[in-house]
Amino acid sequence: MPKAITQDWDEEDAFDGEDERPSRRARRPLPWLRMILFSSLCIAALVYFAKQDAGQAPSGQPKGVPSAVLVAPPPLWRPLPSAPALYGIEGRVAPVGIEAREHMSGGREDTLTFGSFGDIGYGRISLVQGFTEPARSFFVDIVRRAAEAGLSVTRDTPGRPVPTKFGPMEAGAVTLAGASEQTCQAFRFADPGASFAFQGWLCGSEAQPVEPGHIACLVDRITLRATDNPSVKAIFAKAEGQRLPACGTDERTSSIRGPGRP
Repeated sequence: MPKAITQDWDEEDAFDGEDERPSRRARRPLPWLRMILFSSLCIAALVYFAKQDAGQAPSGQPKGVPSAVLVAPPPLWRPLPSAPALYGIEGRVAPVGIEAREHMSGGREDTLTFGSFGDIGYGRISLVQGFTEPARSFFVDIVRRAAEAGLSVTRDTPGRPVPTKFGPMEAGAVTLAGASEQTCQAFRFADPGASFAFQGWLCGSEAQPVEPGHIACLVDRITLRATDNPSVKAIFAKAEGQRLPACGTDERTSSIRGPGRP
């Protein structure tokens, strides 16, 4: 009997399984449909990326690197070729070379040159107004000015005060070198309160050396022709009342003769 019950149960269970199997198969998605959809999506993606790559494909020529645009800063000084002369040398017959330039801050520099390097009496004076230059040592200042004139300083002596109509200026003996060498007296003066200064040199020779009195008289003969700077006008007006008696008869500068004697 147990065997018969077991047999009956197996037959019923088998029958039920055959009944349920078709219903489970009917509820599953069709595998071939899923495969078609997946394949279509893959093909579409490949086509899309292929088009993107084709649009960005290199042309065979290396792409040029865009060059950076470099903008140079404006120069500190600009030349004033047609500007009227602001200064002169009193009593001078020989021509004086004059160069003017304007600082970006609005200041102005006028350089007076008389004679040529190597000549007895060769000199150069740069006068600055409306602009205060950075503080430098006497030697550095003269070296910088000499370089602007295409010269170098081979020997120098410490600066010392020399009286002038503007007040004490610093001066010292130097040797300037270009195609040759020449002994000179370099000098400088500055009035920071009035934004006025000048630097330069006067040269002689070993036989006719320039003395401090010579440069004092050269400075004594600097004249102001025109300026809109009231401080500079006041400096020259005051200086006219302080001119050196020894320079009145040109006694000192008469010993420095040559082409373009100051």
